[in-house]
Amino acid sequence: MSIFVSKSFKYIEFICPCGCGKTKPIDSRFIYLLQNLRDKLNQPIYITKGGGIRCPSYNKKIGGYFNSAHLFGRAGDIRVVGMDIVSLAKQAKDIGFPRIGLYPYDNFVHLDVMRPFPSEAWLRGKSGRYYYYRKFEEAIESVSKW
Repeated sequence: MSIFVSKSFKYIEFICPCGCGKTKPIDSRFIYLLQNLRDKLNQPIYITKGGGIRCPSYNKKIGGYFNSAHLFGRAGDIRVVGMDIVSLAKQAKDIGFPRIGLYPYDNFVHLDVMRPFPSEAWLRGKSGRYYYYRKFEEAIESVSKW
């Protein structure tokens, strides 16, 4: 049995996949916004493997940002079957997510509730290089050109 953190999401969907057994609370604002996004889309949202809470070791192993919002239970990497990442990201922005990362070559969107400084959005290119944008709209414009 798994504990629900909202009406559509179970805590087990967010735990670190490395097997460390470490747990962290999930930020209430993050879950609130994610549930609102789920309700707005009216279709399931899937958390990618390792796209929820991460322990520092796992985060380092996969090349995550050293101060990643995933380490604090304030982020999620998501997919929606049959929905492109630009549309998904736009819906997430409309709901109120302050920071959004676009991963077109991995087909997922990163959402978090951290302060949007210095950038509000980023894009990870095919080579793995990150491109940072002060404004979300700049990232959307950029990914649309790829």
